[in-house]
Amino acid sequence: MAENIILEDLTVSFGNGNVVNHISTVFQSGYITGLLGESGSGKSVLGMSVIGLLPSNAKQSGRILFGNRNLLALTQKQLRGIRGKRIGLIPQNPADSLNPARRIGPQMTEAVRVNIKKKKEAKKKANLLLQTFGFLDSAPILRNYSFQLSGGMKQRVLSAMGLACDPEWVIADEPTKGLDAALRGQVCSLLNEISRKKGKSMLIITHDLMLAEKSCQWLMVLYQGRIMEEGNTEEVLHHPLHPYTEGLLSAQPSHGMHSIPYAASKKGGNSGCEFSDRCPKASKICCEADPPVIVLNGHRKVRCHYAAGSPASE
Repeated sequence: MAENIILEDLTVSFGNGNVVNHISTVFQSGYITGLLGESGSGKSVLGMSVIGLLPSNAKQSGRILFGNRNLLALTQKQLRGIRGKRIGLIPQNPADSLNPARRIGPQMTEAVRVNIKKKKEAKKKANLLLQTFGFLDSAPILRNYSFQLSGGMKQRVLSAMGLACDPEWVIADEPTKGLDAALRGQVCSLLNEISRKKGKSMLIITHDLMLAEKSCQWLMVLYQGRIMEEGNTEEVLHHPLHPYTEGLLSAQPSHGMHSIPYAASKKGGNSGCEFSDRCPKASKICCEADPPVIVLNGHRKVRCHYAAGSPASE
């Protein structure tokens, strides 16, 4: 059974601004958890912080607990013992993640050999992984270069590589970004299959509401490095509690494509709610006081002054 990943006051900054801003939450094992938000919300930075793949200029504080270890306190050598083996990654953009100058076979075998040292056994495991992801005849795929594969095929290859060491957790970073509707549907099915058949706990980082609804059981909505709302996916998407979540839903074609007003301008660390300059419900207190995290019905969490009615003072 996989262990929970626990964030305690996690903050990530580049230069002067916080990209992830004092986040405390739990990614529950056995669940597919989604991190949903616009570009720049901090969701990918949060995910890469968990797996220890942030650039060297990132400053991190707080704790990321996995088992009895704080991942932020580990050396790169210690992290390599967890990355891939216990927490796998399906990166976004296959075009950037697969080396176009190398055949798929050596790249797959290299991923497998983190756990399996014998080359012959590693090749056998690479074949089996590709077959698991729908390549019934995997030999031609292993001989191909990435530019010879379709977008959906490359995504399946990356998914197989992410599971090469049979990790307990899989982080999928924007797995449907840049894909057409048909390929998005294939990726949804693929992620559900990974969770259901392989029994993997998953963290899906996405801006894609369709993917979130079809694949995630628990949803966290991020805005400027803060979790604005979290809860059961169906409840969050059909009965949103935060104005930002309402805005994301209203911007969808099925809801009339009403865009959220203004561009994001407030930076993490300023007083007041980060969404106050775009929020149609904002009042004076929203601009001046940090909103509380309110727990409703025992499990729904929302970071808003008005989540439980009127605030104590305005």
